[in-house]
Amino acid sequence: MQPPFEMKEYSEMNKHEAKEHFNWFKQQIPSRLEQLGAFSQMHLDYSHRSLIDIWEWYLRNVQIQNKSTSELEEEYSRTSKWMKEYINDKKVSTQSKAFTLDIGIYLGEVVKSNHSGLDWGLIFKPKSYISVNRPVITGLTNETDMDVIMIVTNKMYLVLDGERNPNALFDIYHTWEKYI
Repeated sequence: MQPPFEMKEYSEMNKHEAKEHFNWFKQQIPSRLEQLGAFSQMHLDYSHRSLIDIWEWYLRNVQIQNKSTSELEEEYSRTSKWMKEYINDKKVSTQSKAFTLDIGIYLGEVVKSNHSGLDWGLIFKPKSYISVNRPVITGLTNETDMDVIMIVTNKMYLVLDGERNPNALFDIYHTWEKYI
């Protein structure tokens, strides 16, 4: 899922660049979900129960690799001293990263489909906000937004650490329902 323009870190985008990326992102959603359904050979029905099925599929198919010595050295060189102990010597394959993104999109679509008033949106301020300029689900109560892609990415990192909870996304869905 490579945009047809130079991709910057979200925190470094100006408002125009963030909107351009967001518009491109929204256009990609149908094809990404179609590909996810084809690869997983699942009918994605947008039910909250389908989150268990898609995450079980991911857990069966995620490809975990060891980082090379040069990858680890580079990561250590650009990481703060206090964070070095959290560096993982494993990574997921490029294809598994793509599935992580697609499942994040699917989680967003499940949340949207089951609760009126929610949609994909952008948060521009404050610039220090972790999800600034990122596609998130907006319209939740208490001015909260749901960064579904970051949520699934964090679950991917837990998989690298050995967590294999097939209910992980289903549980997240129900945890976030109190904000909807």
